[in-house]
Amino acid sequence: MEKKIDKDNLMSQLYDYLTQQVRDHYDVKEHLSRELYQDQREKDRKVKDVSDQNRIYQIRKVFSPLDFQEEAQKEEDMVDTSELDARIRTRKKEIQEEEEKINVLSGYLKGLEENYFITSSEYKNDDEMIPFLPAFWKLMEHVKMIHPEVRINFSKTEDFSDVMLNLSFLKGFYAFIKFVLYEIGVYVINVEKYIDKDKVLIRFQVKPKIPGNIAIFKNKKYTLEKELTKEFSIIRWKTNSVIVQALME
Repeated sequence: MEKKIDKDNLMSQLYDYLTQQVRDHYDVKEHLSRELYQDQREKDRKVKDVSDQNRIYQIRKVFSPLDFQEEAQKEEDMVDTSELDARIRTRKKEIQEEEEKINVLSGYLKGLEENYFITSSEYKNDDEMIPFLPAFWKLMEHVKMIHPEVRINFSKTEDFSDVMLNLSFLKGFYAFIKFVLYEIGVYVINVEKYIDKDKVLIRFQVKPKIPGNIAIFKNKKYTLEKELTKEFSIIRWKTNSVIVQALME
C-alpha cells in the first residue's frame, strides 16, 4: 500500500510540474505576442507615414514641380523596415516554438489524465470509492491551470453528497472538455451546480468563439453527442451559447 501511495504522490508531483511548465510557456508566448504586436504597429506606422509623404509629393509634383534638391530628398525619405522585419520574423518563430512546447507538454498531461488518473480511479471496493464533489473540484482546478487562455468560472462548495465518482463520468468529462476547447473553441466556461444528498447536477455554460461556418458548427453537436457518456446531455447549442449538463446519482 505504501508503494501505491508513493507512486500516486510522484505522479501528482509530475502532473503539477507539467502544469506549471505549460503556464510558464503560455506567459512567454503572451509576452512575445505583445512584442510582435508592437513591432507590427511600428512598422505599419512607418509605412503609413512614408505613404502619406509620397501622396503629398505626388500632388506637389503635379501642381508645383520640385527642384533637383527636393527630388534627392525624396529618394532619402524611402522607409527602411528591414530591422523591424527581422524582429517580426524572430518573434513569429519564437511564438511558434512556444506553441510547439505547449502542445508537447499538454500531450503529456493528457496522457497522464487518460492513462493514469482516470484508470486508477476505477475502484472495485466500496471502501476505495471517491466522493464525487471533491474530485470534481480538483478536476476543474486542473483544467483551469492547463488552459489559462480560457476564462473558467466556478465556486467550490463544502456541501455534502453521497454521490461517488465513476469512470463513466471521467470519460464523458474528458470528451466534453477536449471537444469544446479544441473542436469548437471557447473563451468562457461557467460552471453551475445543484447538489442533493443522492444526486448532483453540474451545468456547463460555454461561450463559443464566433464560428467560421455555422453549418459545420451545428453539425458538431451530433459529433459531441456520440462522444459523451450517459451522464451528459446537451441542453442548448447556439453560436453564442452552449449548455451541457451532467447528472450524477
